[in-house]
Amino acid sequence: KALQTETGSKLDDMINSMLPPREWTEDSGVWMQYISKDPASRDDVITLQEHLDNKLKERKARETGICAVREELYSQSFDEIIRQVALDGPERGLLLMRVRDEIRMTIDSYKILYSSAVNFGVKKQLKSEYGIPNLEEQLHQLDQSKSKLELEVLELRSKLEIIEKREIEKKSADEKRRKEELDFLRYQGQHLDSFLKQMNAG
Repeated sequence: KALQTETGSKLDDMINSMLPPREWTEDSGVWMQYISKDPASRDDVITLQEHLDNKLKERKARETGICAVREELYSQSFDEIIRQVALDGPERGLLLMRVRDEIRMTIDSYKILYSSAVNFGVKKQLKSEYGIPNLEEQLHQLDQSKSKLELEVLELRSKLEIIEKREIEKKSADEKRRKEELDFLRYQGQHLDSFLKQMNAG
C-alpha cells in the first residue's frame, strides 16, 4: 500500500509538472485548481471530440488559415489528450507533451517570421515608390510559409491520431489477451477438478 501511495504521488507530481494547476484570486482568497486524475474511457475520448466540434461552431472558428480561436481550442483538447494518455502511461504522456511543445515552437517561429516579414515589407514600401512589388513578393513568400506551416500542423495532428489509435488498439488487445488467459485458466481448473474427482472415485 505504501508503494502504491508513493507511485501515485510520483504520478501526481509528473502530471502537475506537465499540466500545471490553474491559480486565480478572488475576494475569498487565492484558489488553485488541479487537473483531474480520473482515467479516461473510450466514451470520454468521443465526448472530447464532440465537445471540440461544438466549441468550434459556437465560437465560429475559421476552418482554414490562421485562427487564434481554433488554435486555442485545439491546444486545450491536446492538453486533455495528454492528460488522458499520461494517466495510462506517463512515458507516452511525456512524448505527447514534447510533440505539443514542438508544434507550439514551430507556430511561434512562423509568427515571428510573419511579423518580421510584414514589418520589413512596410518599411520597404515607405522608403521607395517601387516598394509595392517588393511587398507583394514578401506577401507571396509569407503565403507559402503559411501553407507550409499549416501542412506541418496537419502532419503532426495526423501523427497524434495514429498514436491515439495505436494506444486504443493496444489497450483493447491487452484486455482481450487477459480475458483469454483467465478463460483458459478456468477451463484448466474445471478439467483438473473433474480429473481429481474421477481419481478419488476410482
